[in-house]
Amino acid sequence: MGRDRFRYHFPLRVRFAETDMQGIVFNGNYLTYTDTAVTEYFRHLSYPYQEMVKGGFDFVLAHIRCDFRAAAHFDDPLEVQTRVAELRTKSFVVEFEIYREGENAPLFTATSVYVAIDPSTKRTMPLPERFREVVRTFEQLP
Repeated sequence: MGRDRFRYHFPLRVRFAETDMQGIVFNGNYLTYTDTAVTEYFRHLSYPYQEMVKGGFDFVLAHIRCDFRAAAHFDDPLEVQTRVAELRTKSFVVEFEIYREGENAPLFTATSVYVAIDPSTKRTMPLPERFREVVRTFEQLP
């Protein structure tokens, strides 16, 4: 863990509708936060999701492991730290850490595996070379 491993973060503010009767962010909303962060991560890399699909590449979430460490509340400013940690043949691994702005302990951590698919057939496919190059360059991966 640690923010220094991340080259990108997506800022957001907790909306009232995202909290539950306890006044904290409902657990399922953290997955919405990570999903949004992935989309914004690739937009930041100038490779937006729509362009991927038009180019014949899509990806789906296959696995997620997450830990809830502390609660976020209404109007908290959050940072969703996001990084592609590993490129595989037909999949890639994304790590997330969500922090309250200005704090050093993560509220939530997750590791997700996304599988590459052909948008027309929905069958798995190798990660495209352009995808690999964009991610390798940004993340400084081998």
